[in-house]
Amino acid sequence: MGTSAVRMATLSGNDHDTDVLPGFGGRAVEVVTGPAEDVAAQSIGVLLEHQDHADIGATGVAYGNGVHPDSMHDAMARQRLHNYQLVPEATAVITLLESVGQLAPTDHTVVLYDLGSSGVTVTVVDRYSHAVLAQQRSDVAGGDQFDALVAEQQLRERGLPRPVDTWAAAEFTARCREAKEQLSTGAAACVPGESGLILLNRERFEALVRVPVEASARLAREVIVASGRQPDVLVLLGGSVRIPLVPNLLQSWLGLRVILPPEPEMVAAQGAALLATTMAPVVQPEPAVVPPEPDWADIASTTPPRRGPSRRQMVLAGSVAAGLVAVAGIGLALGNGGDKRGAVESGETAVAEVTVPPRTPSRTTPAPTPTTTPAPASAEATTGQTPNSTAESPQVPPAPPGPRFLNLPDPIRIEVPPNIQLPPGMVR
Repeated sequence: MGTSAVRMATLSGNDHDTDVLPGFGGRAVEVVTGPAEDVAAQSIGVLLEHQDHADIGATGVAYGNGVHPDSMHDAMARQRLHNYQLVPEATAVITLLESVGQLAPTDHTVVLYDLGSSGVTVTVVDRYSHAVLAQQRSDVAGGDQFDALVAEQQLRERGLPRPVDTWAAAEFTARCREAKEQLSTGAAACVPGESGLILLNRERFEALVRVPVEASARLAREVIVASGRQPDVLVLLGGSVRIPLVPNLLQSWLGLRVILPPEPEMVAAQGAALLATTMAPVVQPEPAVVPPEPDWADIASTTPPRRGPSRRQMVLAGSVAAGLVAVAGIGLALGNGGDKRGAVESGETAVAEVTVPPRTPSRTTPAPTPTTTPAPASAEATTGQTPNSTAESPQVPPAPPGPRFLNLPDPIRIEVPPNIQLPPGMVR
């Protein structure tokens, strides 16, 4: 991914069992608007949907300086792409160089010089750990800057008319870029157009771009010093390194062996394709764990444990039971109105104490058995005299009857109205 284009590479002929080098197919998508990661995710989605690429098993995405992995994950999620892996650009580059045999066994520290359209990025990498030791990006040099220098030279020295609108300016800049690319392999460039013919030779072009290229070489030297390592090799990346002045000047400034891949702008994409092929095994989904069917018969036969009654339930149960006992006593009294022994004298008030034990859930508590208090002995029995005694003792009037109570345990007390007669055995 770059600021101006997203490049994609597909692996077409890689046989690890032979000495055949991998072959790649590639394409580039220009970034017009929006972030590069969104353009990359959309381009990958279109590529995977294409019929000719239906057998692609995995996708590797190389990201470099300026692209955060989280933003790339978000862009891929928006396109509903999941079978992919993000690869640091340095790792992808070293993987490809090792695959094609361009790195020697003694190359431990590698300098990556990436001259793109908007700037230059210098990275010092440990080859075997792929750790980035130092990195810096700058806009002191770049492909867009070289195009602008050619355009100004043509307007100033050749007298070509300056574009008057946006479309004309874009067309003129595109022709200047084409002239620059022709000078990468030829000694002169000639690009016709509506605004005039662009003519430029390599000597004049190198004079225009020498200053920014030297500034980028100075930047590379500063990054190497900051890494604290002595590098072994310099790798050139990006489309603008095809200009012959760039490798020659960097080699003289840095004193390193220079590697210029055949497609320097596609190295990262090709390395990501290799890593996606070798590092993305097909993961079989784990079988879902189905919970066992519960034994409903066993559950139905099992009685859930009961909890003891709460304090509130005990109070309510006692109150209800007390009320039922009182009503039962009143009913018995009304049904046994002729029994004078249980009568309550007129004008008297009887108070009954009723105790209702709390009801437990496990068993039914039987009603308490009423006990009959024996009637008080007569005065004759108290004095020890028999009825046949000839001595007549003075008649002792009986003591006034005291309050009578229902024969129930403490501590509940029920007051019995005086006009209610209670049966024997229920009053103590």
